[in-house]
Amino acid sequence: MTVKELDELLHHFPETKLVPLHTFPVPAQFSWRHEQGTIIEMHNEEHALRSLNEKAQAFQAWVVAPIPNTTTAFHRSWLLLIKPPDYLDTKIFPNTTDRFHLDVLTVVQHDNAKYSLAHLPASRIPNPFESVERIPDARVAKFASFKVDVPRAWKNPEGEHAEIDLMDKLRMSQSWSSAHEIELHEKEHHLVTIEWDVHSATFEAELAALRFFTEEKRIDERRPTQKAERAFQMIQNFHSSSKDYYDLSKYIPQLRDPAKPSYKVPPTIIQKFLSFNQDQVRAFQGLQRIPNGVYFVNGCPGSGKTEWNLILAAIVQARNVQYCQRKFKRILFLVDINKTVDDAAKRYYSLCKEAGMNLRIVRMHGWPLEMRQSSKLHSIQREGKGSPTDTLIPDFTSRFLTVAGLSKQIPHSSTSDMVPTLDEASWQFYEKNKSESFPVLQVLLKKMEAGDVLTTDDWKRLRRHVSGLYRAVLARTDFIATTPVAACGRFSRFFRPDIVFMDEAAHARELTTLIPLAYFSPKAWIFTGDAKQTQPFVKDIHKKGAPDGIKFNPFSAQLRLSTIARADHANAMNSQLLINRRAHGNLHRLPSALFYDGKMTSSHASSDMYPDCVSHLRDYLQRVGHGRHVDENRVIVDLLLSKEERLQDSFWNPFHHEWVLEQVSCLLRDPKFSGLQGSNEAGTIMIATPYSAAFKQYKAAINLWPDKWHRRVQVLTVDRAQGNESDVVFLDLVRTESPGFMVDPRRLNVAITRARQAEIIMMRPAMAHTRTGGRSEFLSRLWEDTKARNRVITLSMT
Repeated sequence: MTVKELDELLHHFPETKLVPLHTFPVPAQFSWRHEQGTIIEMHNEEHALRSLNEKAQAFQAWVVAPIPNTTTAFHRSWLLLIKPPDYLDTKIFPNTTDRFHLDVLTVVQHDNAKYSLAHLPASRIPNPFESVERIPDARVAKFASFKVDVPRAWKNPEGEHAEIDLMDKLRMSQSWSSAHEIELHEKEHHLVTIEWDVHSATFEAELAALRFFTEEKRIDERRPTQKAERAFQMIQNFHSSSKDYYDLSKYIPQLRDPAKPSYKVPPTIIQKFLSFNQDQVRAFQGLQRIPNGVYFVNGCPGSGKTEWNLILAAIVQARNVQYCQRKFKRILFLVDINKTVDDAAKRYYSLCKEAGMNLRIVRMHGWPLEMRQSSKLHSIQREGKGSPTDTLIPDFTSRFLTVAGLSKQIPHSSTSDMVPTLDEASWQFYEKNKSESFPVLQVLLKKMEAGDVLTTDDWKRLRRHVSGLYRAVLARTDFIATTPVAACGRFSRFFRPDIVFMDEAAHARELTTLIPLAYFSPKAWIFTGDAKQTQPFVKDIHKKGAPDGIKFNPFSAQLRLSTIARADHANAMNSQLLINRRAHGNLHRLPSALFYDGKMTSSHASSDMYPDCVSHLRDYLQRVGHGRHVDENRVIVDLLLSKEERLQDSFWNPFHHEWVLEQVSCLLRDPKFSGLQGSNEAGTIMIATPYSAAFKQYKAAINLWPDKWHRRVQVLTVDRAQGNESDVVFLDLVRTESPGFMVDPRRLNVAITRARQAEIIMMRPAMAHTRTGGRSEFLSRLWEDTKARNRVITLSMT
């Protein structure tokens, strides 16, 4: 392609959807497609947020109390508990990194005047009651927590500004002193609405990472390392770039042979390492030859991708307990899904605790938000220096004071296995070392506790010493789990990891994947995922020039292709994990044939495929089928006369709903229904469905069940099911006239690979065909395979 042809291509905006490219021999094509596509996505996201603001959906909120130590001359911060929507749609409810304001719809009366609490700065914070023992009202620990800043001064009817504590008139009747007895009474709730900041931190971070690589830099500007540049070139065109190969064991000797006594890797970790299957061993050995520091591991469902990552991390950090601090091996663990980050952090904490490894493990929230606040509002210049760059010192003060205030009021369990946030870890470190290491900070906090007003100089000192505290904590932190967006930008100057893991990499957009490449220079970037199960979320607008302000995105198919998916297509994977350790009862066979060319095998020998608990569930399936033989623990139930019903903009099936709930309750009452660890472990159940309406109906029904049942059942949409598993899965496909959402093979792959012991699929035969009468390829193969083995059970509702 000539320079002229390329220039014409890059300046011609396509009117139809572009076919995605898997390699980019011309680097400008990569930048053009992803930058333009992301800009359109950002526009559409901002439009969607404006629409949400116009709808002004109301949520129930309880005003708990003011947060100690957070009162300034201008505002007082309050803790609110807000009931999240039943269907946790991230588009309508904030997470800890979102930017928004909050309106309280209750009008407050004071001295015969009416006041409105509108446009209050707010942020979501971790729930401080989550680890409190024996709270009688479980909602207190489950509802979302918000810090809301309320002005102290209000204009009265005479036009004068007077200090009025309006929020105090809305607070709950219970006080901080009764944290163990706190309950949420319906009569004390108020309605609030959320006003979103329409600027997207996620897309801004993605574009910043791309431009960090592609835009020319001034002499004094930070730029990517040579290693990062090589990595960026390689992921554009996997087989045509020059490669430097890295042997990770040269930097981390225990990787040569973790079981060698001189390396003193804990026995627990050695035992888990020695239990690796052949695929996991090959992946581990491949760490001795990593091209340009980038290592791709593709893994099928149940292959232990995350476990492989965490055991590898533990081997790497096993010697931290022996080394001095400067020899610590630090790890950054990234996942593009907040809940999955939480789960990974908890699993690593438990693993290290079991192994006796005393590591500082932190779950970090929201660094980009802190940086924006500090750069615009709260940053200060260092004493004796006046350069503009000094104003970029991050201001951790607000979050630190919030955690400090809450920690003093809410008693936490001493045996809690909760992984601390960065703010909680900083408070804990301060409490242990305040007299020796932070005397100035201690004096300032005591002044605030005494109610003294801090001067401007006091606030500057407070910010400076809190920043020093956070630097000290980050310097002593071994393992940080967070999202890529939270780790973008200047965070990399505070924490320099030796290894960066990115789990569930197939879920991340290409530019999200660029964030760790752009800002960190570790010994290795390790990406794990399964391109056959999931893909990045991108809005798919079919019509160009949509009248509601949403733009058609011709690059949507390209944005939906993750880096690890392109690597898989280009045969550039460094290792494959294709041994399923999750599924018993031959549940692995069909998804292997449908999605993995028959290459996904089971780690269980034939003799181990049906332990007693799995055999018991096979008997249950045979009873459902009126005594027919079941050769593997997957059946389809075809419920005659069942019919889909539309509920708002979604679907549910009342007949399926009633039958599934009856079967779930039957299993929960069965004393022989147990987990794989033995009769002492109660069996668990997942109800999965592709439709939000069906999800809501199941969730509402399950919420009415007793706690002892509720703890054993999870209800998920198929799109949220990845990373979750249960002993038994009821998959309600809902539809009776067409395949609907489940025509997507990735979604179907996720849906039929969650069960450990048995799977019941609610499906009508029409789902195997399109509306035009053609075959729905994967659903039809699912139906035909199950019918050929006499496991389609036709029932009528009586």
